[in-house]
Amino acid sequence: MNLTFEVTFHTPFVISSGKALDGLDHTIDEETPFPSSAVKGLLRAHAEHWLGLPKPLVGEVFGTARKGSDWIFSDVTVERIGTGSLEHGVEPSLWNRVRVDENGRAEERALVAGQQCWAETGEFTIAWSGPGKPPKLHVLVLRASARDVVSIGLNRRRGFGWVTIRDADPWTEDDSRALLGVKEES
Repeated sequence: MNLTFEVTFHTPFVISSGKALDGLDHTIDEETPFPSSAVKGLLRAHAEHWLGLPKPLVGEVFGTARKGSDWIFSDVTVERIGTGSLEHGVEPSLWNRVRVDENGRAEERALVAGQQCWAETGEFTIAWSGPGKPPKLHVLVLRASARDVVSIGLNRRRGFGWVTIRDADPWTEDDSRALLGVKEES
């Protein structure tokens, strides 16, 4: 079974490669600007911290140090603005930020510069690799976690990376009741 999710990008985003380059403090991976590791980590954080789901359930879905996950997460393929097609790779643009003091003046040595990505939409899949059919509760956790995400990557609280993530199925009251029941049991 594969779950497919569509990402709508509302602003540019930055998922840093962790490497500085040519005077830039933050760079992106131009071939894979939104890697599977970022998808999995983001959904896991939302399941555990924002949705407040029980740690044992989150471990079942996303894996633990002792047992990996039966779910395989893909990279996000993005639609570059104006291309009309999903593909790997982006052409980054530059951004910068200057920290200012309490008087509104730029602080010395406080310029940060980096790369950002612009995209319209993206898509990723999460595939079940375990035996038989996946547990329905796992599917609900993944769907709810994805729907809970509103921002991704670096500086998401400063206007970068605003997104909407949705799967094809509508969310129902029964879906909400099932997740609330799990929270109440724990």
